[in-house]
Amino acid sequence: MKKVELKQLIKEEITKLKQNNMIQLIDLLKEIVLSEGKNAGKVIFDGDKAFVGVAHKRPPKMSPETLEKVKAIGDVKTQGYWFEGDGKDNEIIKKVFGDITFKGSWDKQVKAAQPYTYVYTLFANVRANDRVNQVLNGEGKTIYEKILSTYKNWAHEVIQNKKNGKALVDKFLQGLGGTALEDVQQEGTKENIRKFLRSIEQVMWAGWPKGSGPAFEMAKKAVYERDEWLKNAPDGVYFTGEGHLDSLKDINSKYSITE
Repeated sequence: MKKVELKQLIKEEITKLKQNNMIQLIDLLKEIVLSEGKNAGKVIFDGDKAFVGVAHKRPPKMSPETLEKVKAIGDVKTQGYWFEGDGKDNEIIKKVFGDITFKGSWDKQVKAAQPYTYVYTLFANVRANDRVNQVLNGEGKTIYEKILSTYKNWAHEVIQNKKNGKALVDKFLQGLGGTALEDVQQEGTKENIRKFLRSIEQVMWAGWPKGSGPAFEMAKKAVYERDEWLKNAPDGVYFTGEGHLDSLKDINSKYSITE
């Protein structure tokens, strides 16, 4: 290869690297902006029940008046405070609400009509939940094998202890359509895992709570089933991902989100 050709080739490769890094930087900036959440720290009040929106890993910011109103509900022993999922946000919630005692995870009270739809959590808040490294540290050579070996680490509380985890994952992947079944069989490198999880995450949550496509529909079934439980839950304070406030409002037009 001539020296001029080699220099041109190197120049082209450097350009590609810059472009790829810029794309990754843009993706990262989008995630940072979205992770703040428009409903973080906002509340839906329903009599002696309150749903508090939380942006994962960030303390909910709210006015002193709203905080006092929420605590007036949660401090009643017969009502109390309930956390979402496995309680990863509990410590940051306490930074705002003080040393409150949680009654448990409200998610564990939900009964799933279609358990496989809860596999959606693998593709929810990928960056905040560190899903890429979570799957990467699993056993096996392919993305699929690593997903299965780390099932209990990422599976939603509703399906975490299901003995048919593989069947649930398989049904969800089949439901995605497109090239998902082929893509998941790629080598389980960090970059391949990142692209796989992020590509599905993007189409799953685009325009939430309005959207389209099989990924969106499966996630919506599970999320709305959880929201229906919340809507009919006993009195108390329920901390939930801030995106749930929009879907709660979507299933009950009488709900209003505090400003």
